[in-house]
Amino acid sequence: MRRKILVAGATGGVGSKVVRLLLDSGEQVRLLARDKERAFQMFGPTPDIWVGDTRVSNSLTEAVEHIDALICTTGSRTPGTKNDPEQVDYLGVANLVHSAVQAGVKHFVLVSSIAVTQTDHPLNKFGRVLDWKLKGENVLRKSGLPYTIIRPGGLTNNPGGTRRLFIAQGDKITGKVSRADVAMLCVMALDEPAAKNVTFEVVESDGQPQRSLVEYFGGLKAD
Repeated sequence: MRRKILVAGATGGVGSKVVRLLLDSGEQVRLLARDKERAFQMFGPTPDIWVGDTRVSNSLTEAVEHIDALICTTGSRTPGTKNDPEQVDYLGVANLVHSAVQAGVKHFVLVSSIAVTQTDHPLNKFGRVLDWKLKGENVLRKSGLPYTIIRPGGLTNNPGGTRRLFIAQGDKITGKVSRADVAMLCVMALDEPAAKNVTFEVVESDGQPQRSLVEYFGGLKAD
């Protein structure tokens, strides 16, 4: 039986690529989106589209029911608005995590950011976005859900699979990485037991692309 996987932030840069990968692999995909028409225009009738807003907890309950795994790629854009980091990267993630706990979701993948533990990082000048992302991560870690937290470097629109990736832990690396490669890691994490209950950073590195990233998951230490 195919898994049913919910993608939150499905119409965004990373989320849309996650959806494409899942559909191409034959998974049963459910989308959580604020704008159903936009999601339909992007993906057609194949995925199961649910209208919901992570900032509104009661809009998530039914969307998360009967889900095997959840991939969250949401992210704030504008400090000082309803889409600010506190509302999206912390409270929105927390709402989604709590709904997933109640629904018995088996694996929660969260896309966060490098440098979330570095309070003085320049990105934190924009609505304390890194502080709020770290708070969102911590809600997931404490939830009891099996999880994978991916902290990408600066996101680019470069094609996936064309650059070697460097994966590390401890939040000490810097760099950039393509949205396509982050999406690939999100999907891979669902099938790798070694990717459960871990947090890692990823950026592009020098050298030819790896044939497989499975070995990297095996070298990760659980939180």
